[in-house]
This record gives sequence, structure tokens and C-alpha cells, in this order.
Amino acid sequence: MNEAERCDRMSMMHAGRVLESDRPAELVRKKGVRTLEEAFISYLLEADGAMAAPDAHPASKPAIGADDSSAPRRSKGSASDAGTPVAAASGAAARIPSFSLARLLSITKRESMELRRDPVRGTLALLGSLVLMFVIGFGISMDVESLRFAVLDLDQSTISRDYTLNVSGSRYFVEHPPITSDADMDRRMRSGEISLAIEIPPGFGRDLLHGRTVEVGAWIDGAMPQRAETVKGYVQGLHQQWLMQQARERLGTPVSLPANLETRFRYNPDVRSLPAMVPVVIPLLLMMLPAMLTALAVVREKEMGSIINLYVTPITRSEFLLGKQIPYIGLALLNLTAMCLLSVTIFGVPIKGSVSTLALTGILYCIASTGLGLLASAMTRSQIAAMFFTMIATLIPAVQFSGLLDPVSSMEGLGKIIGNTYPAAYMFTISRGVFNKALEFRDLWSSIWPMMLSIPVILGAAIALLRKQDR
Repeated sequence: MNEAERCDRMSMMHAGRVLESDRPAELVRKKGVRTLEEAFISYLLEADGAMAAPDAHPASKPAIGADDSSAPRRSKGSASDAGTPVAAASGAAARIPSFSLARLLSITKRESMELRRDPVRGTLALLGSLVLMFVIGFGISMDVESLRFAVLDLDQSTISRDYTLNVSGSRYFVEHPPITSDADMDRRMRSGEISLAIEIPPGFGRDLLHGRTVEVGAWIDGAMPQRAETVKGYVQGLHQQWLMQQARERLGTPVSLPANLETRFRYNPDVRSLPAMVPVVIPLLLMMLPAMLTALAVVREKEMGSIINLYVTPITRSEFLLGKQIPYIGLALLNLTAMCLLSVTIFGVPIKGSVSTLALTGILYCIASTGLGLLASAMTRSQIAAMFFTMIATLIPAVQFSGLLDPVSSMEGLGKIIGNTYPAAYMFTISRGVFNKALEFRDLWSSIWPMMLSIPVILGAAIALLRKQDR
């Protein structure tokens, strides 16, 4: 009890039930005793229903055999029983609310203090996302440019050299020394020195001038299918352009087709990778890092043993988890603000749509991502397991099934189900719409309400899986 007197607040328990929770001095005052130990004994006697009011003056008791008819007697079940110790104890327990905002905020304050005292976690929370945004934004490019190619020219005519110059003059290709043989071509493509090899057959210029059909070989490195398809489109476009140019120069009249297809790219006219990657990198990092930090914050309590505070105090599971979550929501919103400023100033990707819509959906998304961290912490007991679980549960679905590279509508089976239920898929659509397409709240409502619906589901599952008492 000497140590308990130094606490700001304490709880008295008996048989797994909280008898009273208050400041030590207030507990003593309520019982009208001198010490905290006497107050504890008084609460125990009340709980057992065995407390009897001692007589202050034993001499005032009536003698045995004396006429006590004048003394009032309490009948069993009379109204005076309402003040019995058992009733008082149950009333004290009933006064403890099932959900207390003060208890929740106390958990939030404690977690915020721990964040300030831990520079490693603070640095990871504030700077980790910015560093990763630089790495991913500038390091991962979907642009297919500066492709290395070489030519195996078996014709060596003026027309074949003109054909080679037509390809090398494009901004998409960089010419390397000519290929000398089939074996040389195979060796250079195996080593990755070139991605495209063009083979011009013998008699190319002569057959072309005589109107005979000529086949030019284009060998493309197909190790990366998506990149290979892009290279194929470039080569076919340059080939058709060169043929029309030759026909115009040889015949002296422009070649007209019955129908022309004119393509225009909206929202990203230059078809650059950076304006497409930056809006999706922000939700990707907001899903991964805040979830991981939140999961580690709760699991660390289990490893250190301080989770016992949840077991022996009136704090409920929802108060504990939500109190732990709030500081990391704030950190995630700071990261969102910093990454948006970075995208505008450093990456040159402006926010064309509604900033308020991006802010509102960012709050909802941060609640969902940190909720996934709470869910991971409820299912694991060690920090390593929590980190591993969180990485799998956030990174893989966000990259593979949420529309980061391929649209969700093109998926099938389990992948499509994950894509239609995972919050990152909807935040990708919102971020692209706000950054690139200048969309407003009403335009994005179809993506906002599913993300709102995911929040109570995720938090409810985390609260249900967290045990109030360890086994």
C-alpha cells in the first residue's frame, strides 16, 4: 500500500471484480478511515457482505434479559436493508462506465509520450515515407525510352541505311554498333546489351523499288512481356511511317488512306511515368508504414508485459486500441501532407482536383490502414510476427490486386474479390482522380463509401480478436 499511495490513480479489485477506482486519497476519504489499507479492508468487507457497524460504546448495550421491547427491531427485508454493504458495492461497480473518453485519451497521451521518447520510431514514421517516395518515384519508371538496338544489314544499300536512320532518329531508340552475324546477335541479346535487333534481308532496296513484298525481321527481347509489347508497337509505328514517307517521295504524291485514326492522351498528354506513379505511391506508403507502426506499438505491450494494464483496469478493448491508434493517425496525416507537398514541388505533379476531398478521404484511409495494424497486433504476440504479418497483409494486396499496375476490372477469381474489398484499391482511384483528372467529391463518391464501410469492419475485427484476459 505504500507504493499505491504514490500513484495518481488506483483500482481496488476482489474476486476478479473492480470494487472502486479513484485517487488513493479519495478512496480513503470515501471510507472515512486513516490509511489506504483500512480503506481496502473496508471495501473487501463490503464486497463479502460481512461488514458490521461496531458499537462505539459497548456499555450502552442492553443487559441480557432486560426489557428491550422499546427498542425498534428491523424486520427482514425492511427498507433499511437498502444501505447494506453488498448493495453499496454493486452500486459502486455499476458507476464505472463501459466506455470512457477520458480513459481513451489517457491511452492516447501515454502513446504520444512514448513516440516522443523513441527517436527511431519517430524518424521512421516521419521520414521513412518521404525517403521511400523518392526511391519509388524516381527509381521505378514505366517509361519505355532509350532502348538499345542494333541492325544486321545484309543489303548495305542506300535504302537500307535510310531505314536504319529512321529508327535511330526516334527518341525511343539508341543505336549500337551493327550486328555482324546471327551468332553475334544471339550473344548480344543474351547479355542484355540490346533489346531490339533489326535484320534487313539481302536485296531489300531492289525488291522494294520493284514493288515486291519484303520482310524485315525485328527480334525483341521478350523477357519482360509488357515492355516487349511496347517495343513492338514502336517498331510497327516507325515501319509504317517510313513506308508512307518512301511512297510519297518515290511517287511524288501523298498517300491517302480511307480512314485515319488520330489518338489523343487525356490527363497525361506526354504519357510520362511520373504523373502516373506519384498519385499511387502516396496511398501505397500510407497503407504500409502506418499499419506497421501501429501493429508494433500494441505488440510491444505484450512483449514488455505492460499489457497487464489492460487486464487489471476498467479500460475496455475498444478504448485501448482506439487510444493506441489515434497518435499514428496523426502521424499518417502528417506524412500525407508532406508527400503531397513533395509531389507538387519536387516531382512536379500538381493537385488538379479538390484538396478537401483528398484530405477527407486521406483521413478515412489512414484510419483504415492503422486499423489493419491493430488487426495484425491482435493476432500476433511478437514484433517480428506482427511486422511480417503486416507486410504481407498490406504490401501484396496493394501492389498486386488493388489496381496499382493492372486494373481491378481485368482480374478474375480471388484476385478480383480482394481488389473489390481492399481499401487501397479505392484510394488509388481517388488519388488518381484528384491529382490527374481534377475530380470532386461527387465524382468520387462511388469509391469513398466502400472505404468508409471498411473502417468499422476492420476495427470491429481487431477489437473482437484482442483478448481482455490472457490465457
